[in-house]
Amino acid sequence: MAIKLEVLREKARVATREALRQCPAIPEHFRENLTLGVLFDDEARVFELYVARERPGDALVLTRVTANSKTGELSPVEVYPERWSTESTD
Repeated sequence: MAIKLEVLREKARVATREALRQCPAIPEHFRENLTLGVLFDDEARVFELYVARERPGDALVLTRVTANSKTGELSPVEVYPERWSTESTD
């Protein structure tokens, strides 16, 4: 039986927040437009924290974590601080 998406989303949100505590702060102009999106890949649910852009393909992904929808197990959170420390504007 699959674990509910909202349960996995909350686990991903908490893990992402904890991982971000180890990184430089995300600039305010990015924080205003942050979105936690989910991609479905077989049993995996891939949660990405990103800054939306005009075209979806141009979104700036800041973190990524994968959850197993059967076990609820999370992969380590991938954090990309270089993506928000090198961008000067949204």
